[in-house]
Amino acid sequence: MRTLYARLAVTLALTLGLTGLMYALFVFVAVQKNTQHTDQALNRNLAKTLVAERNLVRENELDKQALKETFQMYMDVNPSIEVYLIDLSGKILSFSADPGRVQRTHVDLEPIHAFLKENAMFPILGDDPRAPDSHKVFSVTPIPSAANASGYLYVILRGEQYDKVEQFARDKNLLYLSGWVVGIALIISLLIGLLVFYPLTRRLRHLSTQIDTFRKSDFKTPPSITLSTAAGDELNQLENNVHLMAKQIAQQFEQLSEQNVQRRDLFASLSHDLRTPLATLHGYLETMQIKASELTPETHETYLLRALKFSNRLKLLVDELFEMAKLDTFQTAPHIEPFSLPELVQDILQQFETTAQQANIQLQMQGDTELRFVDGDIGLIQRLFENLVSNALRHVNSGGNIVISLRALNGQIEVQVSDTGCGIEAKELDNIFDPLYQVNNSHRGGDHSGLGLAIVHRILELHGSSIAVTSEVDQGTTFIFALSTVSDS
Repeated sequence: MRTLYARLAVTLALTLGLTGLMYALFVFVAVQKNTQHTDQALNRNLAKTLVAERNLVRENELDKQALKETFQMYMDVNPSIEVYLIDLSGKILSFSADPGRVQRTHVDLEPIHAFLKENAMFPILGDDPRAPDSHKVFSVTPIPSAANASGYLYVILRGEQYDKVEQFARDKNLLYLSGWVVGIALIISLLIGLLVFYPLTRRLRHLSTQIDTFRKSDFKTPPSITLSTAAGDELNQLENNVHLMAKQIAQQFEQLSEQNVQRRDLFASLSHDLRTPLATLHGYLETMQIKASELTPETHETYLLRALKFSNRLKLLVDELFEMAKLDTFQTAPHIEPFSLPELVQDILQQFETTAQQANIQLQMQGDTELRFVDGDIGLIQRLFENLVSNALRHVNSGGNIVISLRALNGQIEVQVSDTGCGIEAKELDNIFDPLYQVNNSHRGGDHSGLGLAIVHRILELHGSSIAVTSEVDQGTTFIFALSTVSDS
């Protein structure tokens, strides 16, 4: 009973067995009703015939002696019927049964009246004088006549002796019939279980084996299930879903493994980047402490400014490292709300205006300023623009320019951040959003962390978008991405 196949087979066997018993009971009740109807219909005039053939009425009076002889004869010759004489109130006056066996003193007259109607619907069951709670088919006639009735001749068609014989035969036949029905039902259920359930459970067992193999492979080798493109049954759909789920799990495990390797390499590289400014900062501070009395005010101020420079570099690196770690966690969920992208871009340009003027770099926005609102986390999108603009400022020479272009495109706003900087070599374009590459790339200056573009890429992933880049060496670089506009609904 541990396997699904066995449980299904037993369940079906019990169901069919119960159905067989119910069918046998239905047949028994139907046969009994049919027998009662037949007996009552065939013997409808039995009571009237007894009165006529046995001369129970003479000169419009009941012949009690003839009635007594009739009672005696039917007790000996035909015990299958019982004859009773009742008055108009239903009281039993005399009967053909053994004294002491009759347990009723009255019988209900309503079935008698229903029987005497011309359109009587059989079977009609009347009270059995021998049993207080029993009812049987009967025949009845008013005596001495219907026009001058003083009582009724009430004939039970199946008496006590007949009941005993019938009960024995019925029990035996019912047992015999029930045994055959239950036996055949069980055999049919087992055959159906073997023929119908086995192919289904075999597919489930095969699927279970493949999933177990997948688990034992540390979720590296997904089960080799052939995807069905046609509309199949629920098991086909289950196999397809399991295959897709296992494939996705295997891919996620592979990605996690790669991310773990990249994260270890990243931290190893970052530790090197942290060690250099930290050692330099420590050297300046230590020199200022040891030679405090020997340093001139100008030298002391120079050492202090250099120490602050390396301290700011460390702070920036640590801050962006924590920001990148936060964006990579599963708990990060952008707070989506509608906002005006042109207004945000204007704020960003004002934020960097002073720095750009000092470097003799022109900042400007192009495109429609009346664009529809976009859906996004305004804080994260602001951080995205800050990283792109600050990155452009580091690579644009004096006299250059940085342009942010906006345009509506297929339910989105496309954004282009272009600069006239030194550009990026084609072989490096595929790696510039990789944190590990950013940490190690040679063109990075010494005053930033190198995680800015990786943060930009992650922010757009959280918004269901992506970023592309085009660049030519000594010509400039353009970053392109899009944000969804607010729907009308």
